[in-house]
Amino acid sequence: MAKTKTTAPPPLPRSHYKEEYDWASDDLLNECSTLNSFNDVEAHRGDPALYNFNAFHKTHDFHVLVCRVKPGVPVCVDSRATGGSPFFFLYQMVFKRVGLHLPFTSFKRELLNTAPSQLHPNSWAFVRGFQILCGYLGIPSSVDVFLHFFEVKKQGKSLWMSFSGVAGRIILTLFQNSFKGWKGKFFKVRATKYDPTALEGFPLYWMNKPITIKALALDQLAPADRDVCKALAELGVVFDTAKLIANEFNAHGLSTYFGTCS
Repeated sequence: MAKTKTTAPPPLPRSHYKEEYDWASDDLLNECSTLNSFNDVEAHRGDPALYNFNAFHKTHDFHVLVCRVKPGVPVCVDSRATGGSPFFFLYQMVFKRVGLHLPFTSFKRELLNTAPSQLHPNSWAFVRGFQILCGYLGIPSSVDVFLHFFEVKKQGKSLWMSFSGVAGRIILTLFQNSFKGWKGKFFKVRATKYDPTALEGFPLYWMNKPITIKALALDQLAPADRDVCKALAELGVVFDTAKLIANEFNAHGLSTYFGTCS
């Protein structure tokens, strides 16, 4: 007997999402993922024994599940679209080029004031570069220190929020001057039963009016953070974000790079 071919249900009409998310612009409602198959997810796992920029972090499966996105689902939807089950979206480029690890560290959770997918990939690179820099220098990754050197802005008519370096305090270069080909390519991330807290401590969904944050002045910082900021400023170096990320797991490469900065 021939097997009956099953077809996926058609995507909800765009008007449905317009009714549910009346604050969202047409451009935002049209920002849907093309990564709709299980193969799209599997193609990013890579060798489970290795970490590389084309794969999810090898230890993430215990904590979170990275899943495909159904066709026609805008990036701005919330748990109403999943019957109340929490999730967040994350762009493929943040895995593939920036090498973001899951689950988020406490530093990332505290730093995020908007949904992970509402933050521009260049900004995720600043976060990654800052953590690698702090790790190499043997100093803790502090949110207040980060927010002394960066502030949260919305650039022009962009849909996404950005961390921008503060004039006179620049410590990291822009990861890439022009990100191309990343829009319309995002995954869905869910917590597993083994770690139900993996999605706690940060916003999961897009905000209608995301909060901008001005950089913190030195006198707003705790003494320990103030000392770290002064020490970083006294280095007098603008570190190459792309090189920091590319050499994260290469101790010799990092050492050689920092040697050229001294």
